[in-house]
Amino acid sequence: MQLAQTLSQRMDQRLVMTRQMIQSIEMLQLPLMDLQQNINQELSSNPWLDGAEIELTPTQEGPTPDAAPVQGQVDDDPRPATDGDDDPKLRRLEMLVKEWNDPATRQSSGSMPRGGDEDSKLEAMQNTAAPTTSLEEHLMGQLHLSKEEQRLKDLAEILIGSLGADGIFKIPIMDIFYKTDGGVRRCVIDGDDVSEDEADLALTLVQGFEPAGVGARDLKECLLLQLRRMKGDYSFEEQLISEHLDDLSHNRLPKIAKEMDVDLEDVKGGLEIIAHLNPRPGRAFGGTRPQYVVPDVVVEEIEGDLIIRINEHSLPALRISQDSLDMLRREPKDSPVREYFMNKVGSAVWLMESVIQRRNTLYKITQQIVEIQKPFFEHGPSALKPLMMQEVAERIHMHVSTVSRALAGKYIQTPQGLFPMKYFFTSGFSTADGESESNRAIMLKIQEMVKAENKDEPLSDQEIVARLRAENIDIARRTVAKYREKLNIPSSRQRKAY
Repeated sequence: MQLAQTLSQRMDQRLVMTRQMIQSIEMLQLPLMDLQQNINQELSSNPWLDGAEIELTPTQEGPTPDAAPVQGQVDDDPRPATDGDDDPKLRRLEMLVKEWNDPATRQSSGSMPRGGDEDSKLEAMQNTAAPTTSLEEHLMGQLHLSKEEQRLKDLAEILIGSLGADGIFKIPIMDIFYKTDGGVRRCVIDGDDVSEDEADLALTLVQGFEPAGVGARDLKECLLLQLRRMKGDYSFEEQLISEHLDDLSHNRLPKIAKEMDVDLEDVKGGLEIIAHLNPRPGRAFGGTRPQYVVPDVVVEEIEGDLIIRINEHSLPALRISQDSLDMLRREPKDSPVREYFMNKVGSAVWLMESVIQRRNTLYKITQQIVEIQKPFFEHGPSALKPLMMQEVAERIHMHVSTVSRALAGKYIQTPQGLFPMKYFFTSGFSTADGESESNRAIMLKIQEMVKAENKDEPLSDQEIVARLRAENIDIARRTVAKYREKLNIPSSRQRKAY
Protein backbone atom coordinates (compact mmCIF):
# COMPACT_ATOMS: atom_id res chain seq x y z
CA MET A 1 0.00 0.00 0.00
CA GLN A 2 1.48 3.33 -1.08
CA LEU A 3 0.96 6.50 0.97
CA ALA A 4 0.81 9.83 -0.83
CA GLN A 5 -0.25 13.42 -0.17
CA THR A 6 -2.85 15.08 -2.39
CA LEU A 7 -4.70 18.39 -2.48
CA SER A 8 -8.48 18.52 -2.73
CA GLN A 9 -11.30 21.04 -2.30
CA ARG A 10 -14.62 20.61 -0.53
CA MET A 11 -17.47 22.79 0.71
CA ASP A 12 -18.94 22.49 4.20
CA GLN A 13 -20.71 24.66 6.75
CA ARG A 14 -19.02 25.54 10.01
CA LEU A 15 -19.81 27.89 12.85
CA VAL A 16 -16.74 30.08 13.15
CA MET A 17 -16.79 32.47 16.09
CA THR A 18 -15.21 35.83 15.47
CA ARG A 19 -13.12 37.60 18.07
CA GLN A 20 -16.02 39.96 18.74
CA MET A 21 -18.44 37.07 19.36
CA ILE A 22 -16.01 35.37 21.75
CA GLN A 23 -15.48 38.62 23.66
CA SER A 24 -19.22 39.25 23.91
CA ILE A 25 -19.80 35.76 25.36
CA GLU A 26 -16.95 36.19 27.84
CA MET A 27 -18.24 39.59 28.97
CA LEU A 28 -21.78 38.25 29.33
CA GLN A 29 -20.62 35.57 31.77
CA LEU A 30 -18.50 37.86 33.97
CA PRO A 31 -19.83 38.97 37.38
CA LEU A 32 -19.45 42.66 38.18
CA MET A 33 -16.09 42.49 39.98
CA ASP A 34 -14.49 40.39 37.22
CA LEU A 35 -15.94 42.73 34.61
CA GLN A 36 -14.36 45.71 36.37
CA GLN A 37 -10.97 43.98 36.35
CA ASN A 38 -11.31 43.16 32.65
CA ILE A 39 -12.11 46.77 31.78
CA ASN A 40 -9.17 48.05 33.83
CA GLN A 41 -6.85 45.74 31.87
CA GLU A 42 -8.18 47.20 28.61
CA LEU A 43 -7.65 50.74 29.94
CA SER A 44 -4.03 49.97 30.80
CA SER A 45 -3.27 48.59 27.32
CA ASN A 46 -5.37 50.89 25.12
CA PRO A 47 -4.04 54.46 24.67
CA TRP A 48 -7.33 55.51 23.09
CA LEU A 49 -9.34 55.17 26.28
CA ASP A 50 -9.12 57.16 29.49
CA GLY A 51 -11.11 56.18 32.57
CA ALA A 52 -12.09 57.72 35.90
CA GLU A 53 -14.26 56.29 38.64
CA ILE A 54 -17.63 58.02 38.96
CA GLU A 55 -20.31 58.08 41.62
CA LEU A 56 -23.97 58.43 40.65
CA THR A 57 -26.51 59.63 43.19
CA PRO A 58 -30.12 58.44 43.46
CA THR A 59 -31.32 61.80 42.08
CA GLN A 60 -29.59 61.26 38.73
CA GLU A 61 -32.25 59.84 36.40
CA GLY A 62 -30.52 60.53 33.10
CA PRO A 63 -28.67 63.12 31.05
CA THR A 64 -30.29 66.51 30.65
CA PRO A 65 -30.86 67.91 27.13
CA ASP A 66 -28.41 70.78 27.65
CA ALA A 67 -25.78 68.71 29.45
CA ALA A 68 -22.20 69.38 28.42
CA PRO A 69 -20.54 66.60 26.38
CA VAL A 70 -18.10 64.28 28.11
CA GLN A 71 -14.69 65.87 28.47
CA GLY A 72 -12.23 64.76 25.84
CA GLN A 73 -14.77 63.58 23.26
CA VAL A 74 -14.50 64.45 19.60
CA ASP A 75 -17.29 67.03 19.96
CA ASP A 76 -15.04 69.10 22.28
CA ASP A 77 -12.38 69.67 19.62
CA PRO A 78 -12.83 73.16 18.09
CA ARG A 79 -10.47 72.51 15.16
CA PRO A 80 -11.83 71.62 11.72
CA ALA A 81 -12.21 67.90 11.12
CA THR A 82 -9.85 66.05 8.79
CA ASP A 83 -10.41 62.89 6.79
CA GLY A 84 -9.52 60.87 9.86
CA ASP A 85 -12.46 62.33 11.83
CA ASP A 86 -14.95 60.78 9.38
CA ASP A 87 -13.83 57.24 10.05
CA PRO A 88 -16.92 55.13 10.97
CA LYS A 89 -15.00 53.44 13.81
CA LEU A 90 -14.40 56.83 15.43
CA ARG A 91 -18.04 57.85 15.07
CA ARG A 92 -19.13 54.49 16.55
CA LEU A 93 -16.67 54.89 19.44
CA GLU A 94 -17.97 58.39 20.17
CA MET A 95 -21.57 57.14 20.27
CA LEU A 96 -20.62 54.24 22.57
CA VAL A 97 -18.80 56.57 24.98
CA LYS A 98 -21.97 58.63 25.34
CA GLU A 99 -24.10 55.51 25.90
CA TRP A 100 -21.54 54.06 28.33
CA ASN A 101 -21.58 57.19 30.51
CA ASP A 102 -25.38 57.57 30.49
CA PRO A 103 -26.36 57.82 34.20
CA ALA A 104 -29.83 56.37 33.55
CA THR A 105 -28.38 52.95 32.75
CA ARG A 106 -25.38 52.97 35.12
CA GLN A 107 -27.03 54.17 38.32
CA SER A 108 -26.89 51.88 41.37
CA SER A 109 -29.53 51.98 44.08
CA GLY A 110 -28.47 53.61 47.29
CA SER A 111 -25.16 55.08 46.13
CA MET A 112 -24.26 58.29 47.93
CA PRO A 113 -21.92 61.13 46.93
CA ARG A 114 -18.52 60.97 48.54
CA GLY A 115 -17.24 63.62 50.86
CA GLY A 116 -13.61 63.61 49.79
CA ASP A 117 -10.51 61.48 50.24
CA GLU A 118 -11.01 61.09 53.98
CA ASP A 119 -14.48 59.58 53.47
CA SER A 120 -13.21 57.13 50.88
CA LYS A 121 -10.34 56.04 53.13
CA LEU A 122 -12.70 55.61 56.07
CA GLU A 123 -15.08 53.57 53.92
CA ALA A 124 -12.21 51.34 52.80
CA MET A 125 -11.13 50.80 56.41
CA GLN A 126 -14.67 50.00 57.55
CA ASN A 127 -15.23 47.49 54.74
CA THR A 128 -11.88 45.67 54.90
CA ALA A 129 -12.05 42.36 56.72
CA ALA A 130 -9.48 41.53 59.35
CA PRO A 131 -6.96 38.89 58.26
CA THR A 132 -8.05 35.40 59.22
CA THR A 133 -5.87 32.88 61.06
CA SER A 134 -5.81 29.31 59.81
CA LEU A 135 -6.04 26.36 62.17
CA GLU A 136 -2.47 25.38 61.31
CA GLU A 137 -1.15 28.86 62.14
CA HIS A 138 -3.08 28.86 65.42
CA LEU A 139 -1.67 25.48 66.49
CA MET A 140 1.87 26.28 65.33
CA GLY A 141 1.85 29.40 67.49
CA GLN A 142 1.06 27.26 70.53
CA LEU A 143 3.66 24.68 69.53
CA HIS A 144 6.44 27.30 69.37
CA LEU A 145 5.59 28.40 72.93
CA SER A 146 5.73 24.86 74.31
CA LYS A 147 8.84 23.73 76.22
CA GLU A 148 9.02 20.17 74.92
CA GLU A 149 12.20 18.75 73.41
CA GLN A 150 12.86 19.61 69.78
CA ARG A 151 12.28 16.13 68.33
CA LEU A 152 8.85 15.90 69.91
CA LYS A 153 8.03 19.36 68.56
CA ASP A 154 9.17 18.27 65.08
CA LEU A 155 6.84 15.27 65.22
CA ALA A 156 3.97 17.47 66.44
CA GLU A 157 4.60 19.91 63.57
CA ILE A 158 4.19 17.07 61.06
CA LEU A 159 0.93 16.04 62.74
CA ILE A 160 -0.40 19.61 62.68
CA GLY A 161 0.30 19.84 58.95
CA SER A 162 -1.71 16.64 58.40
CA LEU A 163 -4.87 17.74 60.21
CA GLY A 164 -8.11 18.06 58.31
CA ALA A 165 -9.93 21.38 58.06
CA ASP A 166 -12.24 20.32 60.91
CA GLY A 167 -9.30 19.58 63.24
CA ILE A 168 -9.64 15.77 63.03
CA PHE A 169 -7.17 13.33 61.47
CA LYS A 170 -8.43 11.50 58.39
CA ILE A 171 -5.69 8.80 58.28
CA PRO A 172 -4.00 6.66 60.95
CA ILE A 173 -1.30 8.51 62.88
CA MET A 174 1.57 6.16 62.03
CA ASP A 175 0.77 6.45 58.31
CA ILE A 176 1.63 10.15 58.52
CA PHE A 177 5.27 9.33 59.27
CA TYR A 178 5.66 6.48 56.77
CA LYS A 179 8.21 6.75 53.96
CA THR A 180 9.84 4.23 51.62
CA ASP A 181 13.51 3.59 52.41
CA GLY A 182 15.31 1.05 50.23
CA GLY A 183 12.05 -0.54 49.17
CA VAL A 184 10.91 -0.94 52.78
CA ARG A 185 8.20 1.25 54.32
CA ARG A 186 9.40 2.64 57.62
CA CYS A 187 8.38 5.41 60.00
CA VAL A 188 11.37 7.71 59.66
CA ILE A 189 12.11 11.37 60.42
CA ASP A 190 15.56 12.90 59.93
CA GLY A 191 16.96 9.41 59.42
CA ASP A 192 15.72 8.06 62.77
CA ASP A 193 12.88 5.61 63.20
CA VAL A 194 9.70 6.95 64.77
CA SER A 195 8.29 4.64 67.41
CA GLU A 196 4.62 4.36 68.29
CA ASP A 197 5.39 5.75 71.75
CA GLU A 198 6.93 8.89 70.23
CA ALA A 199 3.97 9.30 67.89
CA ASP A 200 1.56 8.96 70.82
CA LEU A 201 3.48 11.61 72.81
CA ALA A 202 3.36 14.01 69.84
CA LEU A 203 -0.35 13.33 69.42
CA THR A 204 -0.98 14.01 73.14
CA LEU A 205 0.91 17.29 72.79
CA VAL A 206 -1.28 18.40 69.85
CA GLN A 207 -4.47 17.30 71.60
CA GLY A 208 -3.56 19.53 74.54
CA PHE A 209 -3.73 22.67 72.39
CA GLU A 210 -6.71 24.95 71.89
CA PRO A 211 -9.40 24.55 70.69
CA ALA A 212 -10.47 21.58 72.79
CA GLY A 213 -11.03 18.46 70.72
CA VAL A 214 -8.44 19.27 68.06
CA GLY A 215 -6.18 16.39 67.02
CA ALA A 216 -8.83 13.70 67.57
CA ARG A 217 -8.80 10.58 65.42
CA ASP A 218 -12.60 10.32 65.19
CA LEU A 219 -15.79 11.98 66.41
CA LYS A 220 -15.95 9.93 69.60
CA GLU A 221 -12.44 10.95 70.68
CA CYS A 222 -13.15 14.59 69.74
CA LEU A 223 -16.17 14.76 72.07
CA LEU A 224 -14.36 12.93 74.87
CA LEU A 225 -11.39 15.32 74.68
CA GLN A 226 -13.75 18.26 75.16
CA LEU A 227 -15.55 16.66 78.09
CA ARG A 228 -12.25 15.97 79.86
CA ARG A 229 -11.33 19.66 79.64
CA MET A 230 -14.54 20.71 81.38
CA LYS A 231 -14.66 21.19 85.13
CA GLY A 232 -16.85 18.77 87.02
CA ASP A 233 -17.78 15.11 86.88
CA TYR A 234 -18.94 14.07 83.42
CA SER A 235 -18.32 10.35 83.71
CA PHE A 236 -21.95 9.60 82.78
CA GLU A 237 -21.67 11.67 79.61
CA GLU A 238 -18.34 9.99 78.78
CA GLN A 239 -20.05 6.60 79.10
CA LEU A 240 -22.85 7.78 76.80
CA ILE A 241 -20.33 8.79 74.14
CA SER A 242 -18.10 5.76 74.53
CA GLU A 243 -20.84 3.11 74.48
CA HIS A 244 -23.94 4.65 72.90
CA LEU A 245 -22.84 7.30 70.38
CA ASP A 246 -24.66 5.62 67.48
CA ASP A 247 -27.89 5.34 69.47
CA LEU A 248 -27.57 9.01 70.49
CA SER A 249 -27.20 10.09 66.86
CA HIS A 250 -30.42 8.20 66.01
CA ASN A 251 -32.33 9.52 69.05
CA ARG A 252 -32.84 6.05 70.58
CA LEU A 253 -33.03 7.41 74.11
CA PRO A 254 -35.38 4.77 75.61
CA LYS A 255 -33.05 2.01 74.39
CA ILE A 256 -30.07 3.72 76.01
CA ALA A 257 -31.94 4.19 79.29
CA LYS A 258 -32.90 0.52 79.35
CA GLU A 259 -29.37 -0.73 78.61
CA MET A 260 -27.76 1.59 81.18
CA ASP A 261 -30.54 0.96 83.72
CA VAL A 262 -31.12 4.68 84.33
CA ASP A 263 -34.08 7.05 84.04
CA LEU A 264 -34.90 8.55 80.65
CA GLU A 265 -34.51 12.03 82.17
CA ASP A 266 -30.87 11.22 83.02
CA VAL A 267 -30.18 10.31 79.39
CA LYS A 268 -31.89 13.50 78.18
CA GLY A 269 -29.78 15.57 80.60
CA GLY A 270 -26.58 13.94 79.35
CA LEU A 271 -27.61 14.47 75.73
CA GLU A 272 -28.21 18.16 76.41
CA ILE A 273 -24.63 18.55 77.66
CA ILE A 274 -23.19 16.58 74.72
CA ALA A 275 -25.21 18.70 72.28
CA HIS A 276 -23.19 21.77 73.34
CA LEU A 277 -19.87 20.16 72.31
CA ASN A 278 -18.28 21.02 68.97
CA PRO A 279 -17.89 18.03 66.60
CA ARG A 280 -15.67 20.10 64.26
CA PRO A 281 -13.40 22.26 66.42
CA GLY A 282 -11.24 23.36 63.49
CA ARG A 283 -14.10 24.99 61.59
CA ALA A 284 -13.80 28.13 63.70
CA PHE A 285 -10.60 28.96 61.82
CA GLY A 286 -10.23 29.77 58.16
CA GLY A 287 -7.29 29.98 55.82
CA THR A 288 -9.05 32.09 53.20
CA ARG A 289 -10.63 35.52 53.26
CA PRO A 290 -14.43 35.73 53.11
CA GLN A 291 -15.89 36.20 49.65
CA TYR A 292 -18.11 39.26 49.31
CA VAL A 293 -21.02 39.32 46.87
CA VAL A 294 -21.71 42.44 44.81
CA PRO A 295 -25.13 42.37 43.10
CA ASP A 296 -25.10 42.82 39.33
CA VAL A 297 -28.77 43.88 39.33
CA VAL A 298 -30.78 45.88 41.87
CA VAL A 299 -34.58 45.71 42.02
CA GLU A 300 -36.18 48.15 44.43
CA GLU A 301 -39.74 49.21 45.14
CA ILE A 302 -40.43 52.92 44.59
CA GLU A 303 -43.96 54.23 45.09
CA GLY A 304 -45.41 50.77 44.50
CA ASP A 305 -43.45 50.09 41.31
CA LEU A 306 -40.52 47.67 40.97
CA ILE A 307 -37.57 49.53 39.43
CA ILE A 308 -34.70 47.63 37.78
CA ARG A 309 -31.19 49.05 37.87
CA ILE A 310 -28.09 47.41 36.38
CA ASN A 311 -25.33 47.90 38.93
CA GLU A 312 -22.38 49.45 37.10
CA HIS A 313 -21.50 52.25 39.50
CA SER A 314 -18.03 50.76 40.10
CA LEU A 315 -17.12 50.73 36.40
CA PRO A 316 -14.97 53.64 35.22
CA ALA A 317 -16.43 56.44 33.12
CA LEU A 318 -14.73 56.30 29.71
CA ARG A 319 -13.66 59.06 27.38
CA ILE A 320 -11.64 59.28 24.19
CA SER A 321 -8.02 60.27 24.71
CA GLN A 322 -7.51 63.73 23.22
CA ASP A 323 -3.75 63.17 22.77
CA SER A 324 -4.36 60.04 20.72
CA LEU A 325 -6.94 61.88 18.63
CA ASP A 326 -4.50 64.71 17.89
CA MET A 327 -1.84 62.18 16.88
CA LEU A 328 -4.29 60.45 14.57
CA ARG A 329 -5.14 63.73 12.83
CA ARG A 330 -1.49 64.26 11.99
CA GLU A 331 -0.97 60.81 10.49
CA PRO A 332 -1.65 60.00 6.80
CA LYS A 333 -4.09 57.22 6.01
CA ASP A 334 -1.41 54.73 4.95
CA SER A 335 0.74 55.33 8.03
CA PRO A 336 1.58 52.28 10.26
CA VAL A 337 0.93 54.49 13.30
CA ARG A 338 -2.57 55.23 12.04
CA GLU A 339 -3.17 51.52 11.46
CA TYR A 340 -2.02 50.80 15.04
CA PHE A 341 -4.38 53.38 16.50
CA MET A 342 -7.31 52.23 14.39
CA ASN A 343 -6.76 48.69 15.67
CA LYS A 344 -6.91 50.05 19.20
CA VAL A 345 -10.09 51.94 18.29
CA GLY A 346 -11.58 48.66 17.08
CA SER A 347 -10.60 46.96 20.33
CA ALA A 348 -12.25 49.75 22.34
CA VAL A 349 -15.41 49.50 20.24
CA TRP A 350 -15.56 45.73 20.75
CA LEU A 351 -15.10 46.10 24.51
CA MET A 352 -17.77 48.75 24.94
CA GLU A 353 -20.26 47.02 22.65
CA SER A 354 -19.79 43.79 24.63
CA VAL A 355 -20.38 45.48 27.98
CA ILE A 356 -23.39 47.43 26.71
CA GLN A 357 -24.80 44.22 25.21
CA ARG A 358 -24.27 42.54 28.61
CA ARG A 359 -26.14 45.40 30.26
CA ASN A 360 -29.08 45.13 27.85
CA THR A 361 -29.27 41.35 28.12
CA LEU A 362 -29.27 41.45 31.93
CA TYR A 363 -32.00 44.08 31.88
CA LYS A 364 -34.22 42.06 29.52
CA ILE A 365 -33.84 38.88 31.61
CA THR A 366 -34.46 40.73 34.89
CA GLN A 367 -37.50 42.42 33.39
CA GLN A 368 -39.03 39.01 32.68
CA ILE A 369 -38.10 37.69 36.12
CA VAL A 370 -39.78 40.66 37.80
CA GLU A 371 -42.88 40.30 35.64
CA ILE A 372 -43.28 36.54 36.17
CA GLN A 373 -42.14 36.41 39.81
CA LYS A 374 -43.87 39.60 40.95
CA PRO A 375 -45.58 37.77 43.88
CA PHE A 376 -42.10 36.85 45.18
CA PHE A 377 -40.98 40.47 45.22
CA GLU A 378 -44.15 41.43 47.10
CA HIS A 379 -44.59 38.51 49.51
CA GLY A 380 -41.31 36.56 49.68
CA PRO A 381 -40.05 33.06 48.79
CA SER A 382 -43.33 31.36 49.69
CA ALA A 383 -44.89 33.02 46.61
CA LEU A 384 -42.17 31.83 44.18
CA LYS A 385 -43.62 30.37 40.98
CA PRO A 386 -42.21 27.60 38.77
CA LEU A 387 -40.09 29.10 36.00
CA MET A 388 -37.81 27.57 33.37
CA MET A 389 -35.03 29.36 31.50
CA GLN A 390 -36.56 28.24 28.21
CA GLU A 391 -39.66 30.35 28.97
CA VAL A 392 -37.62 33.51 29.52
CA ALA A 393 -35.45 32.75 26.45
CA GLU A 394 -38.55 32.52 24.26
CA ARG A 395 -39.98 35.75 25.64
CA ILE A 396 -36.84 37.78 24.86
CA HIS A 397 -36.06 35.86 21.62
CA MET A 398 -32.69 34.51 22.79
CA HIS A 399 -31.21 31.05 22.98
CA VAL A 400 -31.57 29.36 26.36
CA SER A 401 -27.77 28.92 26.57
CA THR A 402 -27.37 32.71 26.32
CA VAL A 403 -29.76 33.17 29.23
CA SER A 404 -27.86 30.57 31.23
CA ARG A 405 -24.53 32.31 30.56
CA ALA A 406 -25.97 35.70 31.51
CA LEU A 407 -27.17 34.37 34.88
CA ALA A 408 -24.02 32.41 35.78
CA GLY A 409 -22.42 33.67 39.00
CA LYS A 410 -24.58 36.81 39.21
CA TYR A 411 -26.68 38.07 42.10
CA ILE A 412 -29.74 40.29 42.37
CA GLN A 413 -30.61 42.61 45.25
CA THR A 414 -34.37 42.58 45.91
CA PRO A 415 -36.72 43.94 48.58
CA GLN A 416 -36.73 40.35 49.96
CA GLY A 417 -32.92 40.14 50.18
CA LEU A 418 -29.93 39.13 48.07
CA PHE A 419 -30.33 36.04 45.85
CA PRO A 420 -28.45 34.29 43.01
CA MET A 421 -30.23 35.11 39.78
CA LYS A 422 -30.69 31.38 39.10
CA TYR A 423 -32.70 31.16 42.35
CA PHE A 424 -35.80 32.28 40.45
CA PHE A 425 -35.68 29.34 38.04
CA THR A 426 -37.18 26.17 39.49
CA SER A 427 -39.62 23.46 38.51
CA GLY A 428 -42.83 22.84 40.42
CA PHE A 429 -46.21 21.15 40.76
CA SER A 430 -49.70 21.94 39.53
CA THR A 431 -52.32 22.17 42.23
CA ALA A 432 -55.85 20.76 41.95
CA ASP A 433 -57.30 24.19 41.17
CA GLY A 434 -54.86 24.78 38.30
CA GLU A 435 -52.36 26.99 40.14
CA SER A 436 -48.61 26.27 40.18
CA GLU A 437 -46.32 25.88 43.18
CA SER A 438 -42.53 25.99 42.84
CA ASN A 439 -40.25 23.43 44.46
CA ARG A 440 -38.76 26.07 46.74
CA ALA A 441 -42.19 27.23 47.89
CA ILE A 442 -43.13 23.64 48.75
CA MET A 443 -39.84 23.15 50.62
CA LEU A 444 -40.61 26.29 52.60
CA LYS A 445 -44.05 24.89 53.49
CA ILE A 446 -42.44 21.65 54.71
CA GLN A 447 -39.96 23.63 56.78
CA GLU A 448 -42.75 25.66 58.39
CA MET A 449 -44.77 22.48 59.15
CA VAL A 450 -41.81 20.87 60.91
CA LYS A 451 -41.08 24.05 62.84
CA ALA A 452 -44.65 24.22 64.16
CA GLU A 453 -45.06 20.48 64.85
CA ASN A 454 -45.53 18.90 68.29
CA LYS A 455 -42.07 17.57 69.15
CA ASP A 456 -43.62 14.81 71.26
CA GLU A 457 -45.41 13.55 68.12
CA PRO A 458 -43.39 14.82 65.11
CA LEU A 459 -44.89 14.67 61.64
CA SER A 460 -43.98 11.67 59.51
CA ASP A 461 -43.35 12.10 55.79
CA GLN A 462 -46.74 10.57 55.06
CA GLU A 463 -48.47 13.07 57.38
CA ILE A 464 -46.68 15.93 55.60
CA VAL A 465 -47.95 14.52 52.29
CA ALA A 466 -51.50 14.51 53.67
CA ARG A 467 -51.23 18.15 54.81
CA LEU A 468 -49.89 19.24 51.42
CA ARG A 469 -52.69 17.41 49.64
CA ALA A 470 -55.13 19.26 51.87
CA GLU A 471 -53.69 22.41 50.24
CA ASN A 472 -54.32 20.85 46.79
CA ILE A 473 -50.62 19.98 46.28
CA ASP A 474 -50.35 16.38 45.06
CA ILE A 475 -46.84 15.19 45.95
CA ALA A 476 -45.30 11.76 46.56
CA ARG A 477 -43.91 10.69 49.92
CA ARG A 478 -40.44 10.02 48.47
CA THR A 479 -40.41 13.58 47.11
CA VAL A 480 -41.16 14.92 50.60
CA ALA A 481 -38.31 12.78 51.97
CA LYS A 482 -35.95 14.19 49.30
CA TYR A 483 -36.91 17.80 50.09
CA ARG A 484 -36.57 17.13 53.83
CA GLU A 485 -33.04 15.83 53.33
CA LYS A 486 -32.16 18.89 51.23
CA LEU A 487 -33.34 21.08 54.12
CA ASN A 488 -31.22 19.02 56.58
CA ILE A 489 -34.34 18.08 58.55
CA PRO A 490 -33.92 14.76 60.41
CA SER A 491 -36.51 12.01 60.23
CA SER A 492 -39.51 11.98 62.55
CA ARG A 493 -37.81 9.40 64.79
CA GLN A 494 -34.77 11.65 65.23
CA ARG A 495 -36.93 14.74 65.83
CA LYS A 496 -39.00 13.10 68.56
CA ALA A 497 -38.59 14.66 72.00
CA TYR A 498 -38.85 12.16 74.88
